[in-house]
Amino acid sequence: MSNPKSDLDLNLYRAVEVFMAVAEMRQVTAAATALGITQSAASQHLKNLETAFNVSLFDRSTRPISLTFAGETFQRHGFRMLNLVEDLRRDIHHLAASSLPVLRVAMLASIATTLTPGLYDLVEHRFRVPELILSAGLASDHQVALNDRRIDIAVTSELIQLTTDYEVIPILDEPFFLVLPVDYDGPVDDVHALSERLSLVRFGASTPVGRRTDQQLQRCRLNLPRAIEADRSSMVMAGVITGKCFAILTPSLLIDGVAEGMALRLAPLPFAEFRRTIKLVCRRDDLGEMPMQIARECRDILQRAFRHRFPDQVDQVLFHEIG
Repeated sequence: MSNPKSDLDLNLYRAVEVFMAVAEMRQVTAAATALGITQSAASQHLKNLETAFNVSLFDRSTRPISLTFAGETFQRHGFRMLNLVEDLRRDIHHLAASSLPVLRVAMLASIATTLTPGLYDLVEHRFRVPELILSAGLASDHQVALNDRRIDIAVTSELIQLTTDYEVIPILDEPFFLVLPVDYDGPVDDVHALSERLSLVRFGASTPVGRRTDQQLQRCRLNLPRAIEADRSSMVMAGVITGKCFAILTPSLLIDGVAEGMALRLAPLPFAEFRRTIKLVCRRDDLGEMPMQIARECRDILQRAFRHRFPDQVDQVLFHEIG
């Protein structure tokens, strides 16, 4: 049983840092060198940890040393602890700094490549934010990341569990289209006739776009043969360019793939139209006017890209007035 006072005297964060370095390198000397401390100091940190928790963390009878079961358990918790401390350091720095030290922006994967250069220029030159952290993913990823405060801003679509703590700025509203192989010459005004020639490639039901598409097909009493399910628009588009499949997607889901040279043909849906909204979401009052300006920049970038890539469909997209 460890002495409570010795637990309080323990520099836990530094000791965990030392433990994690030794666990990775499997050598106390190498870990100490990497951390800029002496071998004896590193060994003392490990001894303090083992005394405080009354366990052996390493099997020192092997070369290199190996983790015990307790050590493996400690390592799993160590990762989380160090990440939490790093998040705390960033947030405190954010509060103490006269300007924002880092901005974390998540985007829908399908528009990430299109938006990144313009957002980087905006954040660097207008807002003077030293570090921009970008991530791409699905709208469902963004919901969790916003709630966990792992991101500051999401440029996203189908978020449904937002409270009044969040600000939502609509960017654009876009229709879904039939997406066809560029050389397809069959019927497009009858989805059943189309599905006799081509199979449907679609987003999986676990994705927001997949759920929206399934709901619309069910409303229209359509049960279409399916060949491929995927969770990224580039994979769905790749199914179409095989010449054997068609898809149901919006311009924003197509833009990065078209920019990379995927040749496709768009046609109106031969059943009831449905649409989706791209929006910027952030925590209310955290970032002043920055979200409004970023939303406006995203709108302008996407409007230019749509005009260039989809000249025949761009008039069907509603670009919102912002601010």
